[in-house]
Amino acid sequence: MGKLRPALCGLCLALLLPLAVLAGRHLPTDTRPLVEEKYAGWSGVLRLWVFEGWAEDMDALPAWLNRCIARFEKRSPGVYVQPRYVDAGAITAMNDSGIPKPDMLLIPPGLLSSPEGLAPLIPPDNLRGPLAGCGAWGDAVYAVPVAMGGYLWAWNAALTEGIPDTWHAGGATLAAPGPQPWRRWDAALLALCSGRYSEEAPNAPAQTPAPPLPGVDLGLAGSETPAPTPPPAAPEGELSCRLPDGFRFEDDAWRRFANGEVAAMPVTQREVRRLQALSAQGKGPDWRLCAGACAFTDQLLCLAVVDAPGAEEQRALCAAFLTCLLEDACQGDLCRAACFSVTDAGSGYDAGDPLLILDAALRDPGLCAPNCFDAHWQDDCAGIVREFTDNAAEAWRLWRSLAGRLRKNPNI
Repeated sequence: MGKLRPALCGLCLALLLPLAVLAGRHLPTDTRPLVEEKYAGWSGVLRLWVFEGWAEDMDALPAWLNRCIARFEKRSPGVYVQPRYVDAGAITAMNDSGIPKPDMLLIPPGLLSSPEGLAPLIPPDNLRGPLAGCGAWGDAVYAVPVAMGGYLWAWNAALTEGIPDTWHAGGATLAAPGPQPWRRWDAALLALCSGRYSEEAPNAPAQTPAPPLPGVDLGLAGSETPAPTPPPAAPEGELSCRLPDGFRFEDDAWRRFANGEVAAMPVTQREVRRLQALSAQGKGPDWRLCAGACAFTDQLLCLAVVDAPGAEEQRALCAAFLTCLLEDACQGDLCRAACFSVTDAGSGYDAGDPLLILDAALRDPGLCAPNCFDAHWQDDCAGIVREFTDNAAEAWRLWRSLAGRLRKNPNI
């Protein structure tokens, strides 16, 4: 019996060989050697630096970005995108610090004063028209918006029936924050106030409350959901909005509005979410939202690709990653980050979400935004807005001047 056992084992192994060959034909092929050959000399990792100061709440943005990265990696075997959140100094010193450069950047307008060290990109076809020139420098494009935020009016229905045509008379009170990094509240206020009105009703509310939209439940017993009002048609007439005499920007504008001390203030998506949170606790004012006269945003997050010698394969993959970020699947998921689509795709907000009014306002064909590499627009903006706050010129004329300045290519 002892002598038969080795013979039986050998016979079994011989019978298994044809089965192994047959199984090999049907099992998935090991692609690792092919991937290693394709990316020989490169680790397969695309390093992405994300500016950490673009949003005050940086918990939501990574959730959106990581889902987009997962989609891209699934279709690109052997390629991995490694995001790293860095401060302004790391990005501005990228060309001189001696630290290995990333392959891509996600940056807001104004962080870099030129596209030095960046590779030109093919302008995407699906980018919304008003945003097409945001990353231009001369005759080339070096950055492309992939997400954005914006500005609205928030007003207290207990203190006003809507946003008045002018703040100079009528008793409605207004508060607005001063300019902050990556939030030019002064430019936003000028855009919101840049409509014209007629003498027939010089101080009539420009907007009136709309019935609550379906689908929003903030958990308030016995009260209606604070609902956005639809964007109004631009008022026509000869008179221009003016601010109250002695108007000044205030650091505590949010506190005053949240406490019911003022009738209205400009808000971004961040303040809207904070208002919702207050309402859910039974606190805060009886707030409403509406769009302003003109659309403006400086809240853009733009992708740029770093130019490195001999890295043609990496640059092609970075361009493919940009395409992925601009696809409907990623743009339609921006609601997760309380941001908005830069293409014609929806941003993914549920029916009745108050941020839908901001989503609609940002789709205005007249939307104005600064160039990604314009280092001087904020200084010019401050001078233009100063005339507005001093009531030294008509708001609509000043807005036309600022909008023309924003549309300039900084290298022409």
